[in-house]
Amino acid sequence: MRLYIHGKENLKEIEIFWTGGYDSTFRICQLSRKKVIIQPYYLSDKRRSEANELNAIKTITNKLRNNKDTKAIIRDIIYVSMDERLTDKKVTDAFHNLLKQDFMGSQYEWLGIFALNHKGIEMSIHKDDKAIELISKHAKLKKIQDELGDYYVIDKDNSPKDCVTLFGNLHFPLADYTKLQMKEEYEKMNLSDIIDDTWFCFNPIDGKPCGYCNPCKYTIEEGMAYRFSKEALKRYKWKKSILYKILVKIKNH
Repeated sequence: MRLYIHGKENLKEIEIFWTGGYDSTFRICQLSRKKVIIQPYYLSDKRRSEANELNAIKTITNKLRNNKDTKAIIRDIIYVSMDERLTDKKVTDAFHNLLKQDFMGSQYEWLGIFALNHKGIEMSIHKDDKAIELISKHAKLKKIQDELGDYYVIDKDNSPKDCVTLFGNLHFPLADYTKLQMKEEYEKMNLSDIIDDTWFCFNPIDGKPCGYCNPCKYTIEEGMAYRFSKEALKRYKWKKSILYKILVKIKNH
């Protein structure tokens, strides 16, 4: 976290990963109500949903900048391409050591490496998120009280070395929030319309959420089924069906 002089004020700069999704957008909305500088980053991994995510970010940024209750300075998002990806052996080794114990997405290796040069960058994983469950399983989290909102960090004195190496430079401001709690706060901020501008699906079909990728699955199961078309919900139910599981089993053998 850095301090910048803006006019006669010293403003804190908050760095944050922003995907255009429900959770990270919620945190952007929270911070927009504070006198801070928000510097978002988008780390590209060339997934099919990238164009949808970047379009959501552009739309939401414009809405917040023009919102009468916005107090923050929202900087343009910094896009980091795969070609700009750095390497770090210690972080990579820690990632692979943890991977032997539990599955986790490859993005966490890159996030951990990126955070080496952006200590304190915020990662918006929420209470029911698989990622926070994974981190809590292997490491101890410590709550930090802050005037901009409390957040969690890895308790470096009481957590395994690999967890500290991989996640130790990240801040987790939404670890106490469920999606429904976020929805209530979106409404309190009079920003409910922004919910429909967010994007979460990895495999859009005709420009709409597919209903069967993991982000869609988690979104439905966390009480946000209203955001899906009838066709997407049918695909979700099909993937959850016993027949689908049998077919996958047969295919894998």
